[in-house]
Order: sequence, then structure tokens, then C-alpha cells
Amino acid sequence: MLSYDAATKVRIRTEWNPNADWGAIIHGIQTLLGGTRTQPPSTVDPQDLRVRKIRTLLDYPLDLVKQWLQFQDATSPSQLHVSKVDELVKTMCLAWATDKCEHPNHAESSYQKQVVDAVAQGADELTAISAWMEQIQGTKSEAA
Repeated sequence: MLSYDAATKVRIRTEWNPNADWGAIIHGIQTLLGGTRTQPPSTVDPQDLRVRKIRTLLDYPLDLVKQWLQFQDATSPSQLHVSKVDELVKTMCLAWATDKCEHPNHAESSYQKQVVDAVAQGADELTAISAWMEQIQGTKSEAA
């Protein structure tokens, strides 16, 4: 692979490395372009990451999350108390289940048992939600 050193105007031959640490390479380039400023890459707040992963799992519209956050006078989940983020997660989950259960009470009670209670006992939240989703879809299949 050929590269070009713009400072010396010389071609540089390099080998392709499929295992390259692209984050470190990009950070190095950004550091060079930004002068002497060395700033660590930003990290995503755990609550923001939590909502992003669950939203993706549920295929929940981002616009609806943003709208919900606006009602809370926030722009990201990290600005909210954990109990409010729990409420957002529950809202997304129950919205997902809306057309999959004949009785909304079933979705809410099963969510409480299979997700909230399981997480309180130490289960991984994404795993618990996935299992709950499978159970809800299985219930719909049995009813059909």
C-alpha cells in the first residue's frame, strides 16, 4: 500500500494491517491536526449507552426518544435521574409490545416480572429484555 507524506512530499510504502487500532490512529491524526492539544476521546455516558442499546434492540424511533426527553426538559438520558431513564426504557418496551399482546396488562405485568425483577436480581438488562420480547412473541404465536 502506498501512502504520501505531505510534509516531505515523499511516497511511503506501508503494509495493510487489518487489526489496526483505528481509534488510536484517528486520535493521533486529530491530535496532529489540532496542534498540541491532547484530549482523550470522549466517552459515552452509561445511561446514554443504555438507552441507545435498548432503543436499537426494540427498533424504537429515535425521534420518539428525543420527544420524550424534551418533555423531561433534557436532551440526553444522562441528564436525568436513573428512575426517569427506567421510565423511558419501560415506555419503549411497552410501546414495542403494543401490537403484540391482546391485553396491555399482560405486557406490563410480564415486563415487571421478566425485566424489572430480573435486573433487580442482577440479570443483564438487554438479556432480560430480549427474553421478555421472545416470551411476548411466543404468547402471540400461541394465541394465533
